[in-house]
Amino acid sequence: MTNDQLNTVLGYFITELRNKKGLEYYPNTLYELIICIQRFLRQNDRSIRILDDRDFSALRSVLDSKMKELSRNGIGLKTKKADVISADQETYMWSNNILGTDTPKKLCDTLLYCIGLNFALRAGQEHRNLRVGTNSQISLKISPTDGRKYLEYTEDVSKTNCGGLEHRKIQSKVVRAYQNTDCPERCIINMYQKYMSLRPNEGKCQAFYLRSKKYPTSDEWYDDCPIGVHQLQKTVSDLCKGAQFSGNFTNHSLRATAATRLYAGGVDEQLISEKTGHRSSAVRGYKRTCEDQLIMVDSVVNAKVHKTQDSTLTKSIVDKVDVKGDDPKNENGREISIDAGSVKINLKF
Repeated sequence: MTNDQLNTVLGYFITELRNKKGLEYYPNTLYELIICIQRFLRQNDRSIRILDDRDFSALRSVLDSKMKELSRNGIGLKTKKADVISADQETYMWSNNILGTDTPKKLCDTLLYCIGLNFALRAGQEHRNLRVGTNSQISLKISPTDGRKYLEYTEDVSKTNCGGLEHRKIQSKVVRAYQNTDCPERCIINMYQKYMSLRPNEGKCQAFYLRSKKYPTSDEWYDDCPIGVHQLQKTVSDLCKGAQFSGNFTNHSLRATAATRLYAGGVDEQLISEKTGHRSSAVRGYKRTCEDQLIMVDSVVNAKVHKTQDSTLTKSIVDKVDVKGDDPKNENGREISIDAGSVKINLKF
């Protein structure tokens, strides 16, 4: 096909395309299909730029109009995101023995949960990329200030840092997880040390997560065989299903949970980005607004907060009023003193 023919045919393709159920595709899916067609043509020695070349201006107009039409009809406006795991839900999993360290599988799943949460890892592939040995991304260290142990994670390869020419100047993400002395049973340091001590003594597999032994012994719980990436990807989903939580919970929920908890705690966005490894404002997509924050915003919009603050201030002033000379026979008159922080009033009459 010539560019002119391709421009016409793809225009019809965009307007007539439906899925197997006969329904419209989402706007972003139409865009991605055009990009995939462009990529296929380039791989077969057809150098075209559908989104830039003048020959495809009509196609771009059709695509733009179709995407706007779908959006007006409410199609594809809701994006599917991994749900955040609340502190109450996490506590429930601990208290109901869904998270724990008493069995090989439970220890491995719980360690994955804590590593994903503390280091804000993505999905399952970044967990599968974790290694042990001299080139391990995770190392156990001791703080020189207070002597506390901590795990330090140094990112090597990720979705936004592939290690090639384009990313050669990018500084790797380095984050820490400190020892939890207040709640030792939930301490990531204790879990890490226990897990490492129960791996095969002479194992050759460098993958971090290993399969549980069918018949574990007191000093060896795991085979010298890695857990597959697909099994790792289902870990958080299986944990939340075991707790009977409703929602879209995946390994990515741990990354969103870390960003959301930091956001709710008032942590600066730069520090949140350092934790997650974001180099742009994309981190804002991971910071989910909690119910309390939504209620606070609604209160401000409807002047509920100001009313409460005013009544509180009035009460505080009334509590600090000191009346002297209330006796009508007092020839020196009366005196009222009001002291409300920066406001001080003294009346004599």
